[in-house]
Amino acid sequence: MEINKKTRRQLRIEAWIFIILFLTVMVLLGWLANRYNKELDWTATGRNTLSSASVAVLDKLSGPVSITSYASGDETSPQNTRIRDLITRYQNASDKIHFKFVDPNLSPDQTRKLGIHTPGEMIVDYQGRTEHVTSFTEENLTNSLQRLLRNAERKIVFITGHGERNPEGHANFDFGQFFQSLQNKGFKVSTLNLTATLSIPTDTSVLVIASPQLDYLPSEIDAIKQYIAKGGNLWWMQEPDSNAHLALLANQLHIKFMNGIIVSAVRIYGVNSPTAIVAKYLPHTITNEFEYKTLYPEVAGIEFEQKDNWSITPFLESLPDVIAQGRTVLASWLKTGKSGGDLNYVSGIDVKGPIKFGIAMTRTAKPDSSQKSKTQRIVVMGDGDFISNTYLGLLGNQEMGEHILNWLTHDDNFINIPEPKAPGTHIVLTDTSMWMFGMLYLIILPLLLIIGGVAIWLRRRKR
Repeated sequence: MEINKKTRRQLRIEAWIFIILFLTVMVLLGWLANRYNKELDWTATGRNTLSSASVAVLDKLSGPVSITSYASGDETSPQNTRIRDLITRYQNASDKIHFKFVDPNLSPDQTRKLGIHTPGEMIVDYQGRTEHVTSFTEENLTNSLQRLLRNAERKIVFITGHGERNPEGHANFDFGQFFQSLQNKGFKVSTLNLTATLSIPTDTSVLVIASPQLDYLPSEIDAIKQYIAKGGNLWWMQEPDSNAHLALLANQLHIKFMNGIIVSAVRIYGVNSPTAIVAKYLPHTITNEFEYKTLYPEVAGIEFEQKDNWSITPFLESLPDVIAQGRTVLASWLKTGKSGGDLNYVSGIDVKGPIKFGIAMTRTAKPDSSQKSKTQRIVVMGDGDFISNTYLGLLGNQEMGEHILNWLTHDDNFINIPEPKAPGTHIVLTDTSMWMFGMLYLIILPLLLIIGGVAIWLRRRKR
């Protein structure tokens, strides 16, 4: 082609058109990248993408979810990076997830008020209800969202009128703080004076008997027994040496509160009363993945029999014996004799631990032929102090109370999301293979490089 003034002008115009089009495309790509976020997970097991179960839960959200992680230090630390990567997967799947870090050292009062116990602990807030997440996995976070999504009203009814703990009271003995935390989690808590009604509402999710101090009337006990016979869920907390208040109910459930108080050899600073401390829990859904120690002041032991189709599983017991310096050390015991202030173990009178003081009971109940059968759940404990205003903030007491209520209200149907792992990440070599690889990389390849370098040097020298 002949190059003249006209063709030069055409080439110059084409070049400018190409530059303008190229810049336009780059600007559009930048705008699209800023407006839309698209990631592709090419890993073999899709381990960087949310499971279909988690996506299904996110699709049910009707409003924003606020997630706050209380983590100190740099946001690029390994733990904080793990938390951010987990939340990013949720944010990529839904624009309703909002996340932020808060340094607990800069907000100590807020951290203490919210009951933050572990580094990085997350609070998930949805429509005024909250959940704590301490294990940073997709399974735990998705199950927290699932619990917050449930619209079914969970009515917790506390019996009053016999010196029980007041769920709205602010005295040390009462449950006011625990009551408030339950409201924040979507529970509806109310009180019931059986003397006035002699019946329990049919829509009661869980009936709570919280450490009565006075005897129940026979008609009141009959109302409770009828509620249980119809498949109602119950949480019964009883204090030591007060079994006579509800002996007929205990007989119906085939349980017996042991005389005396459980004493632990481990003492908590600032707690003067005899206490049972639990660091390791018996296997049960209530204690599944429960990582906190818990404290129970002035506890009664519980004995039970497996009868009337009840399946009874203990989930709380006092400390077992420990081996120290080659000898067995008694860690807990049941003080049955008159102590007179002396809580030391007396052989032949007191009972060696571990002593069980928290049991979970289940059975299949069918109130009448017109109704479907359902799973009935009951928790009986030899202590109610652990969630009182005085002790609620110690160790993991509040979390244990919430776990118990979640189980009683059948809020333990968790989504099982196995963590995907990269296939073939480990190579097992025999001794012969390792020797061959060593020879190849440590001797043969270096020799070949040396020989090649010498050959090239000799060829250039001859020139």
